[in-house]
Formats: sequence, structure tokens, C-alpha cells
Amino acid sequence: MSWTSKLFAPVCAGLVLGLAPGVAFAQDGELPVAVLTIQTLDSFEQADALTLALKRAVEDAPGWSTAKTPKDYALQVLVPSLGCVDPPDAACEAKIADEIKVDRFVWGTMKKEGTDVAGELHFWIRDKGSTKTTYRYSSNLTVAVDDALSGIAKSKFEELAGGPATGKITVRAGTHNGTVTVDGKPAGTLKGGVATLDLPPGAHTIGIEVAGYDPTSTQVEVLAREAKEVTLSPTAKPEEGPPYQKIFGFTLLGLGAAGAGVGAYGGIKSLQLKSELEDNYLNDIAGEKQACEAGPKGDYPNAQGVNASKIIKICQDGDTFETMHFVAFPVAGALGVAGIVLLATADWSGGEATAETGKAPVEVTPSFGPMGGDVSVRVRF
Repeated sequence: MSWTSKLFAPVCAGLVLGLAPGVAFAQDGELPVAVLTIQTLDSFEQADALTLALKRAVEDAPGWSTAKTPKDYALQVLVPSLGCVDPPDAACEAKIADEIKVDRFVWGTMKKEGTDVAGELHFWIRDKGSTKTTYRYSSNLTVAVDDALSGIAKSKFEELAGGPATGKITVRAGTHNGTVTVDGKPAGTLKGGVATLDLPPGAHTIGIEVAGYDPTSTQVEVLAREAKEVTLSPTAKPEEGPPYQKIFGFTLLGLGAAGAGVGAYGGIKSLQLKSELEDNYLNDIAGEKQACEAGPKGDYPNAQGVNASKIIKICQDGDTFETMHFVAFPVAGALGVAGIVLLATADWSGGEATAETGKAPVEVTPSFGPMGGDVSVRVRF
């Protein structure tokens, strides 16, 4: 191929690309970018496809749009016509921008390397200079709308542009301090009622969490490079009174435990006194009768001999402790059951009904079997 035919090819490609559908111009809030036809000497079909894929990538990127120019421009034509060095330096890039009347443009080079094509891409911005990246992919990718080539163009432009364009959201909430959430996840800190976020374009749920206040949020549509303010007014949580049900529940459980202790103590003392009678005063009891068997007058007629008064005192104490034993245990059981019921039906969610926080610290599990029944009580701390 002659030098003139090589020079003419990208110009024709530019005319074809200019007629391609799907290429729009800058809209409000979007920064226009011109894409020059990729320069090559041996990979014209691949260069044309990458050029068009880059234009589509620019058009699809939030905050960017393809620049409106009177025609498509090829780097291979602009460099010699402007008397620039090849590849273009910073001075030449400025000349190209002035020539095609844009503030931003993408240019690149391409050459074959075995079964691949490789090269460089540059993104020039007026007063900022140029960023650069390299690429390599299979020379079989010759269709701009191919998913693989579209993905390469998209990722390379994002790399050149420093990532997707974002919108700046300022959150205001009085003078509160707290946490700012975006789409349900912590995203910043609210200090003195102000927080600033950089968010990708799209719909987002922005909320705040302030101690002593109910969480509040709102839906926001974020546009690239748009600055927007969001004002949120949290509502104070209602003051909660003392948790009487929990207090009574734990109190009854405590009283039940104390009652069970009293009952156990009474039973133990009663057995000890009975053992004392059998060990020390068996000979002072008439016949084989029970020493503490009550008589018709409420006395203990079977206690005889010189130790009768001691036996009577032991029997009186034994009756007292036995009564304590048989009364305390039912009362303790009733108090414990009442306490468990109160705690099991109390609100343990702390205002948030979740699977874990809503569980009561006391779990009662009845069980039944052929040998009888049982009740297990489990307390979480």
C-alpha cells in the first residue's frame, strides 16, 4: 500500500464513523470529548473498530459525551498538516485542540505484534495536559460492537479519565453528629450537621443515624459532576419509661430462687433434727412411738423422762422447719413461673425487631416421655 493510500484510509474511515448510529453530542452536565481516528500503518480495520468503540465508550460514560465537530478527524492527517512531531508532543496536542476547536480529545496509535495489536491511548485536557495508557488484544477483534472490544474501550477510557465521573452531595442535618449511610451502608461522618459525599451517578438512598434519634433517609438521583444538597431532619426517639415488666420478672425470679433456698434449708434442718432425735433420745420415747407425734392437746405426749423438754423443743423446731419446707417450695415455684412468663413476654428488641435482639434471655423448654415430664430453663447472659 502506498503512503497516499495509507493516509487516505483513516480519512475514509472517519467518514464512515461519522455516519455510524449511536453517536450523540454533549448534553447538560456532560463534558464533550473528541475521539481522533487511531493512527496505524498496518492495522486499519482494527484501528477503525477501536476508534468507534472508544466513541461509544465516551458516549456511554456518565458525565461525558462525544464532542460535536464538523467532521471526524484522523491523527494521521492532523500531525503532518500542523507540522507536528510524530507522535504528538504537548505543543502539538495544543495545536490539534485549537484546530478542531475542542478542550478534550483522545488520540492513539496501533501496530501489529504477532497475532495481537498493541499501542497507546492518550487523553488530552486543556490546561491539564495528557494522561496515557497502553493496550494489547487479539487482532481478531475487528467489530466495534463486539462485547470484548467494547469492554476494552470502556475500561481504557475510565482509566484515562481517572475513573467514573461522580456527583457531589452535601448532607445537612441541623447541628447533629452521627453517621451518613448510602444504600444502607456507612459512607461518611456527619459533623456539626454537615457531610460531603462523592457518589457515582444513579439513584441512591442517603440516610443519617444520630444517637437518640430515629434513622431517617431520602432518595436522591445523582448526576455526574452535579453538586446537590440534601437536608434531613431526624426525629427524636420517644422517651421510654423504666422497663417495669423486666424489673418485676427478674424480681420474681430472685424471690423464687430465695424461696427455693428457704425451702431447701427447711428440709435439711428438719432431717437433721430427726436424725438428732434418733441418735440421742431414742430411749426417752415411750414404746416404739414417734417422738414428735402430736397429742390431742397439741403437745408431744410420747416425749418422756429427764430429756422430755429437749425432745419437745426439737419436735417444735422440726415442725417449724418442715412447714417452712412444704410452704416455701410451692411459693418459690409460683414466683419463678410468674417471673419467667414476664421475662418471656417482655420486649427485648430495644425498638428494633431483629432475630437476635428480640430473643428473651430466658427460654423454657418442656419435654415429655414415657417416664414422665421435665422442664428445662435456659438463661442467656
